[in-house]
Amino acid sequence: MARRTKKRSRRRGSPEARLTDDLVVEILRRLPAKSICACKCVSTRWRGLISDPDHRKKLPQILTGFFYMSVNTDRYPVVGRHFTNVLRGEGPSISPSLRFLPCCYHRSICIFDCCNGLLLFRSLKPNDPRTFEYLVCNPATEKWVVIPGSTWSANLPIACLGFEPAVSSHFHVFEFEQYEDEHVKGLQIYSSRTGSWIQKDSGWSSELTICTGSRSVFFNGMLHLVTYEDVVAAVDVEAKTWRIIPMPHDEGYYPSTDIDEAFIDLSQGKLYLATNISSNLTIWILEDYVSEEWTLKHRISYRQVFQLDVLSSERGCGLVSIHPEGNAVYFVVGDQKMLMSYKMDEKQSILPVAHVLGHDCHGPYLPYVPNFLESLADDQ
Repeated sequence: MARRTKKRSRRRGSPEARLTDDLVVEILRRLPAKSICACKCVSTRWRGLISDPDHRKKLPQILTGFFYMSVNTDRYPVVGRHFTNVLRGEGPSISPSLRFLPCCYHRSICIFDCCNGLLLFRSLKPNDPRTFEYLVCNPATEKWVVIPGSTWSANLPIACLGFEPAVSSHFHVFEFEQYEDEHVKGLQIYSSRTGSWIQKDSGWSSELTICTGSRSVFFNGMLHLVTYEDVVAAVDVEAKTWRIIPMPHDEGYYPSTDIDEAFIDLSQGKLYLATNISSNLTIWILEDYVSEEWTLKHRISYRQVFQLDVLSSERGCGLVSIHPEGNAVYFVVGDQKMLMSYKMDEKQSILPVAHVLGHDCHGPYLPYVPNFLESLADDQ
């Protein structure tokens, strides 16, 4: 009897094993975004399906939380790394200490960017403190790689990360060199595919200045940045295509000049732009990437929502992210840096999504979407 029972059990197998890959992906696609993290623990097969680039495009993007920094001269180390979870404890546990990295990097790395689950850090080289190098790591898989600095790295240029896991497991690091007046002079790009840097002079048709502290967006194989010239500047990974996309102006509602600040992000596969003018924030979608046609999505009045006359990153407040899958936007508000969300569909609905970050915290506040891709190009 025991042998027959064992044979019957073996023939039946586990219920999930009888599901086809397409059916599993369809099930995952219908789950709430925060549940995808738990599903990777069902089996090795499910984890592989979640991390597969082709399937990833069908699954919801899980905004787990934000990485950010703090500076406090009364402690050691003076500069601290932090992560705050926006899934109310239901997402994966992320430690900002990144203990899987070698000990020699724990206190010297400074976070610069985050793109589709990968983090970009810059650090002094452990055996040569006069030389800078980069680290790219994936906290979800604890994979990491060291990148040699370029000839510009010692000058602390603007550095950005480009990574599209649905297209390739390879990533790119962009460094921008500036003139004394802060106009972009040139660009160096590191490719994990070639393991080397290329250097190019600026190919934009006019002089551009990248907004200080602004985020970049890697989309359609190009890095996008906002500039003080009220345009979105873009360049591809080979520095062959340079593009300038004019920012929209709602002349019927606001003046067509004097954009105080601008912010870009990627949501639902489209480029979003938020322009800050006086006491109002206007959110646009680039509906047609080819024709550069922007569509007005939403307006937010700071007076009505935050009881503030103006919201500015210079005051330690501002927009930090647009949810990759939904209609929510995230702000850091007030001297104590409270992280809050605003649901555009519900309009005046403001919800605190995390604890107070603290007055000594500062940006960039980098939204983190876990990526379970097992291979990191050129990983250690």
